Amino acid sequence: PQIPFKTHAAGYCSPCATATMKFTGLILLLPCLLTASARPHMDKTAFLRQQEFVNLRAWRNGATATIGSNQTEPNKDDFWYGWTTSAPDSTDYNEETTVSWMPCTVEGFFARIFCLLIASSPLILAALAEEQLTRAHLLESVALITWLGGILYLFCNVLKFRGPWDGFRPLTLVEAVYLISQILTTVGYGDITPAFPRGQVWVGLNVIVALLLYGSMVMEVVGIVQERFAKAMAQVNTDVDSTQPLKNWLPKVDNWSFVKTIAFFAFMASIGVVFWANFPGENKTWFQAVYMSIITLSTVGFGAFSATTEAGKVFGAFWMLFGVAALGALIGGFVEWMSAQKNLQSFYLFDHEQEFKSMLDACSKDGKTLSKLEFLQFAVKLTKGTDDKELAKIMERFAYLRKQDKSSTDWVRRTTLVDSEGPPL
Repeated sequence: PQIPFKTHAAGYCSPCATATMKFTGLILLLPCLLTASARPHMDKTAFLRQQEFVNLRAWRNGATATIGSNQTEPNKDDFWYGWTTSAPDSTDYNEETTVSWMPCTVEGFFARIFCLLIASSPLILAALAEEQLTRAHLLESVALITWLGGILYLFCNVLKFRGPWDGFRPLTLVEAVYLISQILTTVGYGDITPAFPRGQVWVGLNVIVALLLYGSMVMEVVGIVQERFAKAMAQVNTDVDSTQPLKNWLPKVDNWSFVKTIAFFAFMASIGVVFWANFPGENKTWFQAVYMSIITLSTVGFGAFSATTEAGKVFGAFWMLFGVAALGALIGGFVEWMSAQKNLQSFYLFDHEQEFKSMLDACSKDGKTLSKLEFLQFAVKLTKGTDDKELAKIMERFAYLRKQDKSSTDWVRRTTLVDSEGPPL
């Protein structure tokens, strides 16, 4: 007998929850273990890193830092050189907007909203899905939330980054959200990067995991939302109109759908242009704002211009997420529109009249009339594109099932169809 989903899932989730907790603990524990194992190798050059931190700008440009008369530069051929550092973190932070009645800064509040938006993708999927969610959906949801929590912990507490500040340090929540949005949208400005190979390895691994988990989850959610929207907006006539032909031979070109995708992308790009050109502290001209908006939403992300204020980073996180989605809709709409245009133009280059006559000749035995069964075969060919081989295969299958039933009439038993054609129990 078929086991109900809830009972089956309940029996499965207990060991699954245990495995998930172990997996989560391992993910969160590995950075700590790696940090602890790497630091003993760096103790011998910790005092050199202290001076490196003070003289970082010269170190970035390749200049030699003044370390002392009795000291030498660290050996850059050493395998552990630059793996991480125990030097003090930079204290160079941008100011965030504070409001007396808020427990956090304004930028921090919207950064938390962004995290909730990413983490709520599984919940949106569960709310919108018309079909019952499977264990694969549950595991995917747990993995996505686990990844988000793990990468926020790594970015804000463990790994050290270089950016538009002096020195190297972990990121604030606002900066972490800004970098996560660049990862998810593959924009990659390059204005915030891991400072040492340990962080580079971890960020590289997290980029792959992020694109797999988030891409799969979000595309499924977007597909469900688009399907719901299409059903709500489509004006479908449920009445059967027998006066209309079975097939509309002339290909239809939907110009309006393409125009809507253009408008959506132009709207998102315009929002970016207005913000980057006018927000205090960003210091970008109108032409620079246009250039930055196009380069960002196209996911090219040269990095010549990027967000410089904390408010700009939070805005950029949301803007990149929705703007890149608008670009995807634009590209998809353009491909569909061009395909429809090509089909319309190629319609007049093909002899459809001969195709139609061949279809009629194949379905009519006497070449003059069609029985009900013959008309059904003709309609399937005309509307579904079924060819003669597929129809012959269907008829051969019917003949075989009738032979199994030892029936002398043109019918087969329902139980025979259940056993031979039904889905597995």
